[in-house]
Amino acid sequence: MRKLIYIVNFFLAVACTLVVTTTQPTVNKIETYKNISYINSEEFKQSNVNRQSDVVEETKEPEEASVEEEEVKEEIVEDEKIETDVRDQEESTTTNQENITEPVITTGNEVFVSSMSGYGADIGDYTAYGYCIKDKITFVDNEYQEVRILSGGSEYPFGTIVKVTGSAVGDFIGIVLDRGPNIGKDKKFAFDLLFNTSAEALSYGVSNNVTFEILRVGF
Repeated sequence: MRKLIYIVNFFLAVACTLVVTTTQPTVNKIETYKNISYINSEEFKQSNVNRQSDVVEETKEPEEASVEEEEVKEEIVEDEKIETDVRDQEESTTTNQENITEPVITTGNEVFVSSMSGYGADIGDYTAYGYCIKDKITFVDNEYQEVRILSGGSEYPFGTIVKVTGSAVGDFIGIVLDRGPNIGKDKKFAFDLLFNTSAEALSYGVSNNVTFEILRVGF
């Protein structure tokens, strides 16, 4: 019985050896596997390279967009700055023109020599200031009391007090409450004096070489 077991084991060992030798891969198969492995490896590498390129391009796009946004912002800021400069220049030009066309006297104690004309209260009921002159040619000022009414240029605000010396009606204190044509410091007549009637104004005529002293500017 023991011999029979040895014989069976011997044949089993031989059979296993034959199976192992017959299933060994050939050289051609190994080379084929190698080639396939090599080709797949290159494709894999190339695929990785393509994917990396795509990632780089996707990363660059936001940067380019960011640069474009910055350029747009800079253009907007520049446009706003130009508009502001133009607006400031226009305002400055307008102010300068106003100052040239209508100079305003802002301080008193100004003295100059010029001519003075006259006009009558019968040409209207109110002065340009809105003061009623139906039955009076004077105005009661808080500081200078009763003064004569004058028509003056726009450079003298309403309420300006003027000391008049050497006129046809004598010396007096006047106040600017009216406006008139050809009236102003650099015009034909510096001031126009209010009379009760136009006839009375004509009787006195024009006073030349009159000295005017500005005592107060406006009310």
